[in-house]
Amino acid sequence: MITFQVDQASLQHVQKKLGTMQSKAPIVISRALNKTAVSARQRLANRAQQAYTVKSGGFKKDMQIKKASSGNLVAEIRSQGSPLKITKFKYSAPQSGAKADITKSGLKALVMGNIKAFKRNGQIFQRRSAARLPIKVLSSNSIPKMIGSEKRVYGIVKPNIESDLRKYMEAQIKMLVG
Repeated sequence: MITFQVDQASLQHVQKKLGTMQSKAPIVISRALNKTAVSARQRLANRAQQAYTVKSGGFKKDMQIKKASSGNLVAEIRSQGSPLKITKFKYSAPQSGAKADITKSGLKALVMGNIKAFKRNGQIFQRRSAARLPIKVLSSNSIPKMIGSEKRVYGIVKPNIESDLRKYMEAQIKMLVG
């Protein structure tokens, strides 16, 4: 869950700029927060698409926005989901062993110890020991974990989100005053 909220200094800044209409500050801020949440969801989805090789463009649809109101000056982007199967990513499964590219760093062999992964019935499996059974379906991170990654997605997009919030607050002030 990614949360956007305005601190007391920003609230006072908006009230000062509004002058005699400072009672409208919560409305201005809630509108700016909601616009920021929508643009942030788009930015996060685009950055995640650049960082990961997920085939289905499910990043944006897996993020829901809880909007801010004048009484609650907090907007949230929530994402829920379970780990994705390896077959949702770019992969190759020749007889010599399955390979996958999850973070756009090239195909890497899926090997644990000396045991290679293999494809059966549209899934990538791997044995847990030299015995035939048990086998496990391989999966990757979930979409919320990918989006929340400080190194690959959220950490890169965060400064842009903060500048968007300032920009939208100024635009809302101009609309009201101007």
